[in-house]
Amino acid sequence: MHRAAFADLSSSPSIRRIRAMHLPRSVRFYLAVGCEVRRSGDGWVQLRNSDTVFMLERDGVIGCPGNDAPELSAGNLLHLCRRLWAASIDTSPISYPACAPGGRITTHDPDLHPVSISQTESR
Repeated sequence: MHRAAFADLSSSPSIRRIRAMHLPRSVRFYLAVGCEVRRSGDGWVQLRNSDTVFMLERDGVIGCPGNDAPELSAGNLLHLCRRLWAASIDTSPISYPACAPGGRITTHDPDLHPVSISQTESR
């Protein structure tokens, strides 16, 4: 994709940008938590999870302020937890806050950005 097209994607106020130290490793993580690749270019990958779209960008700085990952969702949170644990990805225990009656877990991506995943259906 041309730089002008990337500029259009990256300047969109609705697309959150997340810096990734090692882009392939970060993409593998986000695929494991249920995201899919929409587009990619030199140094960036646009991902989607349900109605959430965000962009990973290659960068040399870990944990920059304002770089929190977006809220993600899963159809079956317990099934997702089992897959993540099998892949050696640690998660919090499932909690059931009022804003996520189907349950919610938190984890961290490879660059230590916090990631929250809620179940789309109530339990």
